Amino acid sequence: MPDNTEHELNIIDFSDLSPLPFENSCITIGNFDGVHRGHQAIIKCMVREAQTKSKLVLVITFFPNPSDYFRQNNTSFYLSTPKEKEEHLLELGVDDVITFRFDQEFANLTPEAFLRPLREKLGLDVLVVGHDFALGKNRIGTLPVIKTIGEELSFSVEIIPPVEIEREEISSTRIRQRLDAGDVRGAAEMLGRPYEIMGVVSYGSDRGSKIGLPTANMSHWQQKKLPAVGVYATKVVLHGKIYQGITNVGYRPTFEQRDLPSIETHILDFDGNIYGENLKLQFIQRIRDEQKFSGVEEFLAQIERDKATARGIFSHDKT
Repeated sequence: MPDNTEHELNIIDFSDLSPLPFENSCITIGNFDGVHRGHQAIIKCMVREAQTKSKLVLVITFFPNPSDYFRQNNTSFYLSTPKEKEEHLLELGVDDVITFRFDQEFANLTPEAFLRPLREKLGLDVLVVGHDFALGKNRIGTLPVIKTIGEELSFSVEIIPPVEIEREEISSTRIRQRLDAGDVRGAAEMLGRPYEIMGVVSYGSDRGSKIGLPTANMSHWQQKKLPAVGVYATKVVLHGKIYQGITNVGYRPTFEQRDLPSIETHILDFDGNIYGENLKLQFIQRIRDEQKFSGVEEFLAQIERDKATARGIFSHDKT
């Protein structure tokens, strides 16, 4: 999938922020990558309070993530595309999502230079943030600093405690660690939904159809975080319908040598031409490692075992 991130979402420069007809708005600021259960707790709290006081709820986020901007020599991977992030936030009931381009000019802003326009142009009345929030160059905008600025500019600051699962704090970093281990169930528990990858079905070698195993090769956003190499039970969303499938994330070592991992899905009990169609994969559970087989017969025999394993997983799945 081409990297058309900025075309699919309106990413603006901070200096281009125009006054909007918002008064007494409730605003939260952060990366919100993945919009996991910790993020959801902040948003739901905001929405509940805003509804009782007739306030608008705004989310301010960035692209790229600030930490990634300062590590430009490393390839960064995201749990959600900017568009997916916006959609998840809007589903939670927020009124608007504003995505600022994170560049050097933005990085150099002082906390007051950032917050004052939010007050003057967006009607900032209540700022809701997590317990470890900080902003501004070198993160000098700590919570005490922000509260002092709030007193000067007439907005209040509310702090939301972290959300934990079995005494482990939920974070985007921990979700990435789960995915690196192939633990998509653990990732889903922190996200509050299955981990998803969306893309377009693209033409591959057509080898699967020739050996009686048609597969859908997915072209996806190259900065999307992939689960660990392996075979997974996945739900496949196509034209609004949900199918069951098995998905290989990997290098296809039995048939070819690849430099980058691909995503290839066999949809169970499905027969149709879906080239060029939009597809969404929901990763339910890892089945096994990717393997190199001695030939087609051994490969197909293992796929039959994978199908049986996947059907068993789906029969007990409650997502």
